[in-house]
Amino acid sequence: GPVLYPLHHLVAPKSTHLPSNESLELGSLMGPWSLPTASLYTQDVSFEHSAELKGILYDNSLLQETSSYYRALTPALETLFVSSFQKTKLEGSCVGCTVLSYRDGNSSVLVRFRLHFVSQTLWSLTAGLEEETLRQGLTMRFREHSIPLPTYGTIHSAALTGESGNTSKNSVLCFVFNNQCVSKVNPECDGKVDCSDGSDEAHCDCGGRPALKSANRIVGGMDAARGEFPWQVSLRENNEHFCGAAILSAKWLVSAAHCFNEFQDPTVWMAYAGTTFLSGSDSGTVKARVAQIIKHPFYNSDTADFDVAVLELGSPLPFTSDIQPVCLPSATHIFPLRKKCLISGWGYLKEDFLVKPEVLQKATVELLDQALCASLYSNSLTDRMVCAGYLDGKVDSCQGDSGGPLVCDEPSGRFFLAGIVSWGIGCAEARRPGVYVRVTKVRDWILETMSTAPTVGTPAVFPDSSTTSGDWLLTTKRLVTSITTKPKLVTSTELDMVSLYPVFLAPRPTL
Repeated sequence: GPVLYPLHHLVAPKSTHLPSNESLELGSLMGPWSLPTASLYTQDVSFEHSAELKGILYDNSLLQETSSYYRALTPALETLFVSSFQKTKLEGSCVGCTVLSYRDGNSSVLVRFRLHFVSQTLWSLTAGLEEETLRQGLTMRFREHSIPLPTYGTIHSAALTGESGNTSKNSVLCFVFNNQCVSKVNPECDGKVDCSDGSDEAHCDCGGRPALKSANRIVGGMDAARGEFPWQVSLRENNEHFCGAAILSAKWLVSAAHCFNEFQDPTVWMAYAGTTFLSGSDSGTVKARVAQIIKHPFYNSDTADFDVAVLELGSPLPFTSDIQPVCLPSATHIFPLRKKCLISGWGYLKEDFLVKPEVLQKATVELLDQALCASLYSNSLTDRMVCAGYLDGKVDSCQGDSGGPLVCDEPSGRFFLAGIVSWGIGCAEARRPGVYVRVTKVRDWILETMSTAPTVGTPAVFPDSSTTSGDWLLTTKRLVTSITTKPKLVTSTELDMVSLYPVFLAPRPTL
């Protein structure tokens, strides 16, 4: 089958616009109601529901997010409720589900959850339409199969109990932030206090670019300026750039779990921060040893699900204009469809041209419709994945970019971590967009791990003001501006023959 890469590198587009036939492709998937014959409604709506789950019993451990029961049931339900809109008029509009609470249903489990919708349609999304579509979708899902939960039973049905409601941006939108109802989307770190305790503006010293006077939009793959991505880290395995990572705090980084499939010993890893050069020759470069590597406990190397890991450094990084943490979004943070976001990394410039650039590369990508992307990858996507790129290819990440950040800016000017480079087929191929870890789905685990993991402390930070050489010298290569022929899909056999730059494939589901 085709080879799945730990995601790739940035190939510049001929144009930053989507191809003219994309609207037709989207229309054919979404139905005749999507044809552009009238004004579009732009909607950002949340609906809350309660449902009774039969076939499993309530247990007080469901009150604890760290319990095995909660961790088994919650992602299964979030996937169930979102997937209930597949093959309906609302397919692609439901961008996420948040389980709010569990209660005892007397021989059943009662769940309260919120569904998030972001869409542009020719019709207004009403509570009645949404609820009826969800009811029908759940009925159809359980006609096809039940949902087994090993150890806890099998869910045979999920029936809405009638305790439903909705709020929209045009009325009173309610997002739960730190257990408080906030009447706007993405309230965190926007410079305005929305929660009574001010928690939405706490811990907001992140996502800034103090080295830059203005945050200019990037339109294609090109060299990044110094300080433009101050959260970007180069992870070196035995002095060789192997993966990217993003700074979350002075002591913690986040990357992709598949980067450590082969090399799990933290002592062979070094993190380079504060540099745009692969050689680490910037005067502000800081080198830090990795003290421990913690993969997500649900990481599946066969499907690339939960492809996330956090890394603790031996000593804290000194924050400067070139070294800053990226903002970690709340679990309810919404990154809307088609939002322009940024990727960065030192990965290969083409899948069949195994040379890494000396200068950090950057490019703009669009967040793509989940249902559309799932169809391109034979429904191999999970709710922990999000696609970004363009349907005609030309811009993507590539081997060596794995673990690096996909960031999106908010009106406040702060950048939030929306995704982590994970996998894809080829590099910048048409209808093969990059697949990223959906950070909002793993952020609770990230925070919990950072706060509860036993810390390891060894003096291991080395500010590097020297210009290096020989060992670090790589061929400088600018991002290619076009591809005249379709890149050749590299086979695993061919990759095994490459010794200069080791490339490890993130295994993928059978297509």
